[in-house]
Amino acid sequence: MNVDVFILFFNCILTTVLSSAVVIWILRKEYKPVIDELEGNGINSSEDEEIDKSKKG
Repeated sequence: MNVDVFILFFNCILTTVLSSAVVIWILRKEYKPVIDELEGNGINSSEDEEIDKSKKG
């Protein structure tokens, strides 16, 4: 087996895994607060609508 080919293959796999991990980390860091806010507003808005309906009669 040619060692150079193995090194190139390993380098390709390592680069792909590392770049994927960095992208996932950045996306989670940037969009986690937005997702939490949207989920919170969705739950609270439906509860608020139920409260408003019960107050109106």
